[in-house]
Amino acid sequence: MRRIRLLILLAVLATLVTGCIVNAKAAEKESLEALEAFLAAHEHGEVLLDNYNGQGREEVVEEEYAEWFTKDYQAKVNEVIRSGKRTWRTIFFMQESGSKLVAYNKYGVLYTKVDRKDGTIRYRLHPQKVNPLHENLDFVDIEMSKEDGKWKINDAEIVEAIYADYFF
Repeated sequence: MRRIRLLILLAVLATLVTGCIVNAKAAEKESLEALEAFLAAHEHGEVLLDNYNGQGREEVVEEEYAEWFTKDYQAKVNEVIRSGKRTWRTIFFMQESGSKLVAYNKYGVLYTKVDRKDGTIRYRLHPQKVNPLHENLDFVDIEMSKEDGKWKINDAEIVEAIYADYFF
């Protein structure tokens, strides 16, 4: 009888721990290192495509950014690109500049929030350079999760500063 109780207790405990973050500080550190590596990869605004005419964006994302994105987020980005919708709400990491497609990773971390239950870590990024006369202040909310043993971006959304306090 004792063995049965012990087995049931262990099964319940294993179920609760699966997918959860046990050591929040270590997870936050690892995910922050992955996020900073992502931001540093193209920190100088490298040109990703010369003579950009709306084509080739999906291939650039797969070549340049796949190692930092989960499969779900990669699929979401590709879907947005294929749809032809305004992509700046989802694709915060590159922008059009004249006839070129350039990397844009000039962000700093503003807030961090660990969700132990879901096994995710959320970051709020702020732009490091903003011209207040010409640009709105937009934040980027990023959700990171572990995939294949590595912390990767699982979702991202640009949030206008006016609405930023309601999300985090």
